[in-house]
Amino acid sequence: MAFGKLILATKAAIFAASLYTLPAHALTKERVDVIGIPENMERISGTECVAPFVCTSKKSGKTSYDPGVWGRPKFRAGEVTLRDGTVMAGRVALLNKQADWNFVKQYVLIIPQGEAEAIFLGPQDAFLIKQTSKKGVDIYDRYAGSYLRRRVSGPMRLSYNPAAGQSRSLSQFVPLNIINNLSGAAGKEAVIAALRDGKSVSESLSAGKNVGNIVGEALSSIEITEKEYLLYDERADKLTAITKGNYPFVLRNLFANCTAANAKMVKAFGKKYKKIDEAIIFYNANCG
Repeated sequence: MAFGKLILATKAAIFAASLYTLPAHALTKERVDVIGIPENMERISGTECVAPFVCTSKKSGKTSYDPGVWGRPKFRAGEVTLRDGTVMAGRVALLNKQADWNFVKQYVLIIPQGEAEAIFLGPQDAFLIKQTSKKGVDIYDRYAGSYLRRRVSGPMRLSYNPAAGQSRSLSQFVPLNIINNLSGAAGKEAVIAALRDGKSVSESLSAGKNVGNIVGEALSSIEITEKEYLLYDERADKLTAITKGNYPFVLRNLFANCTAANAKMVKAFGKKYKKIDEAIIFYNANCG
């Protein structure tokens, strides 16, 4: 058990280190051209922008993004897994609608290694996004028409609920086994070639269209009513919504068969809602 966890931790460290060693030209702070914009994509009202700060020039007809302006999301080393399994590493910038939560992103720009242009990804184009930060690597999962940042990664994955306090259905996370079994049929070079021909990412993933439809049909939904966190069991493909009221009960069930956690420890975790991150991190390290 301990040896297996050591291997996982080592792999995570190697991945994070690899992202920090990208070519210098990818560390752009200058304006970059953006390709892959869907032809019929709606513009933000009264502007030529398809997303915040991703705008088309009337003069040149080119779409661009300037990360050098203060307050705008920056490009950081990262990796994107497209919905057919194609993986692209490079520099990643994540954008959200101005009225949305900071942990929810709708749009992704990636400058692949060896490229100068940024590729535009909408909320249905990728399954998984990784981006380095000052604290390590942030991971975003496709969820309900957006990308949701994880609070805790591992067999038990913890995320904030983007619809807390509302009542509406949201799709579950894409099951991990589906992501792991995708072939990446299109491939990075084929995707980029299609984008330069004026296609969007969705249009370039001809093999991925069917996969996306299958996934969409397979996902069930849950009713969101004053829920605060989402706990996803990657092995069982099970989603649990956690509120302040059911938190102690969920923890008791979660730790029921974990010999590494005694009743006193579980009770201490359950008394303080703000200890939820600590509880899930402990579970993943000692019980998963």
